[in-house]
Amino acid sequence: MNNIIDYIEWRGDLTFQQSAFNEVDNLIFAQISYLNLGVIKGQVKIEELGKIYRKKIASRENKSENDVSDFTERVEVMFLKASESRRFKDVLVTSFVNKFDEVRESQFSAMTFIINDDLMYVAYRGTDDTLVGFKENLNMSFSAPVPGQMDAVRYLKSILERFGQSEVIVGGHSKGGNFAVFAVSQLTDRERERISTIYNNDGPGFTENILNSEGYKKTVGKVKKYIPEDSFVGILMDDEEECTVVSASASSGILQHDGLNWDVKGTEFIRKESVSKKSAFVDKTIKHWLEGLNREEREEFVNELYAILKKSMNANCLNDIFRNRFKSTYYFIKKMGSLEEDKREMLQNTVLKLIQSGSEIKREEKENERNRRINSRKKKKIENLSDKELRKFILKKISTNKEK
Repeated sequence: MNNIIDYIEWRGDLTFQQSAFNEVDNLIFAQISYLNLGVIKGQVKIEELGKIYRKKIASRENKSENDVSDFTERVEVMFLKASESRRFKDVLVTSFVNKFDEVRESQFSAMTFIINDDLMYVAYRGTDDTLVGFKENLNMSFSAPVPGQMDAVRYLKSILERFGQSEVIVGGHSKGGNFAVFAVSQLTDRERERISTIYNNDGPGFTENILNSEGYKKTVGKVKKYIPEDSFVGILMDDEEECTVVSASASSGILQHDGLNWDVKGTEFIRKESVSKKSAFVDKTIKHWLEGLNREEREEFVNELYAILKKSMNANCLNDIFRNRFKSTYYFIKKMGSLEEDKREMLQNTVLKLIQSGSEIKREEKENERNRRINSRKKKKIENLSDKELRKFILKKISTNKEK
């Protein structure tokens, strides 16, 4: 199947005047926001940024001595192709912000793409591989708004004040999609009128207080949400957004979260009827688990888990952990064993609740499947009855119901 890189190769010769902005363009801009493009003064064409970035790549040492992830390298390939295409090369990039605050437990980055005099796309970066970014994601399960969400609001308001484009599209991938929806929900009615569409590309949902807010209810009609068939991130928590399930046939499981794996045909993602069974199972399990934990329990679990990851492995990013996963697992278990008894017990009990939630959902699914098969066999048996046998069966049922 083909992805967004293939899309650039096929349709990169068509300008936005020749072929209107579409959902695939949205994901391309959202993916570009993952790159650190350096200091951008004023407005710079993607073509020019591509030339600068190409030099940056050329100056790197060999891969074994740098910290560039496979994901970043793939986004770079996509970006460089876009920078040489007629469709994207003249798009202006402005207002690049990249903030990292370990104390506030916040990772925030955004950039704005000026497509033409009438249209712009505001892109929020998703979770990077830092432990702080990972922690902020977890914080959203019990605390809202988190600092990054408020940064997203301030950023969007500043863009709307500074630029006069009549149509503003806001979007992002993963946590960036969540930030996009939240930022628009906090605008005034007048500001919100300028937002035509919000693209949430496999971003998590929200806590109940945000879902029930007036701003969210006024915003949700503008949202287009896309999740892959095996979605694990976009199904977290709740939302009321229009949702489209897309195919990501070259990958499975959590790898489908990567937008570069989404299947594209023409100007659209290839649709699927529904999420996979494993995605639905994870969705039910996590929701069942969270319902069994109050806010304080969620917060305590997240804080202790983060502390163990941070202290036991001396790691600042998930890449460090994955690269040394066997060593990381050893130190994680060792740190767990040295915890104070009450903290160790809390972590073990919380994980046990998650396992129990999964078991309960699995049992429920098996029971439902068993009942479905029984009912299916009964239905088939009835369909094969002769008219005389069918009348006899109906009379017997009526008689049984009267006795009851």
